[in-house]
Amino acid sequence: MSHSERAAYRDRHPQCRLCWRRPTAAVDHDAVTGLVRGAVCRSCNSWLGSMEAALRVPERAMQQQAASLHWRFEAEGTAALAAYAGELSYLGLTVKEFAGGLLAVRRLLVVPCVYWTGQAAGPARETGWTKTGPLADTEEAERHHRRLRGACGVAVVVTAFEPDDGVNSPSPRGLVKLFTGSPQHHYGSRRTGLVRGGPPGGGQQGPGGPGLPGRE
Repeated sequence: MSHSERAAYRDRHPQCRLCWRRPTAAVDHDAVTGLVRGAVCRSCNSWLGSMEAALRVPERAMQQQAASLHWRFEAEGTAALAAYAGELSYLGLTVKEFAGGLLAVRRLLVVPCVYWTGQAAGPARETGWTKTGPLADTEEAERHHRRLRGACGVAVVVTAFEPDDGVNSPSPRGLVKLFTGSPQHHYGSRRTGLVRGGPPGGGQQGPGGPGLPGRE
């Protein structure tokens, strides 16, 4: 689609196809087929990209919003997987299919590695990391965390759960979690059911299925 064709398409669809609040800023395409799915605002376009990124094993660092989807799913099951009730159906997925996709990705992120840095500003693109790993399990990661947290010159310690694909990443890749001292807060410490209740107070049931929070 040319620039003029995108502009004409947005002119025909001035409101975001998902939130119906903001003006359109992008013409959204299916990344696989290239087919146009709709005109959306900048915010929704970014979030759709995050939802799709959450279903792929990251080549480098996992996108922060995509990782947030995984952690929210770990904590709440199918609750809070989408910002708007229609997003999953817009992507051509049911709640169960999307949840299954998240589980499939997480089954591939099996190698814990510990990274640390002396830069107090925390994780950023330019942060220089030191790495230990791959490690045998989360218990070994905990031992490294305890040692590093008491070490001089160490400001931030994280565990990254990465795929077993032989890539020796110089920075945290995959799902990253700060160490809390409790194994219950470690990724992979318990199973996550596909069918769970909705968020407190309930949510709208949209085309994507029940359990999704609704927004006006």
